[in-house]
Amino acid sequence: MGTMTEKERDAFLAERRVAVLAIGREGAGPLCAPVWYRRAGDGSFEIAMADASLKARLLRARGRASLCVQDEARPYRYVTAEGPVSVRVMSPEERHVAITDIASRYLGAEGGARYADAFPGHDEALVTLVPDRWRTEVLG
Repeated sequence: MGTMTEKERDAFLAERRVAVLAIGREGAGPLCAPVWYRRAGDGSFEIAMADASLKARLLRARGRASLCVQDEARPYRYVTAEGPVSVRVMSPEERHVAITDIASRYLGAEGGARYADAFPGHDEALVTLVPDRWRTEVLG
């Protein structure tokens, strides 16, 4: 068992991995949902989601969230990042660029472009999580 260095952590997060977003709720356990993400140049996480979604509403109300990114193969590793969030509605042009970029990370350039081109026309929010607490673990 051990922890990752900052360089190892950043390399781990640069790999294609789905994160689990956790948002606190009153009177219930946290809302947890799988999300695609990208890292901004300042190290923050960016996530796109429907602006009318429960996730977006809770993020606005709470102002903080956590992400967990894990590896299910040995050696088992995970990174959690917790911090303040901002939520803002993107313009249609900005939305297309963000969705294309994030989807391409997971589906490849061609698949990401097709995904973005077929994306529904609802308002889409860009969530930015700026980590102020990190935890990294390497197990087994």
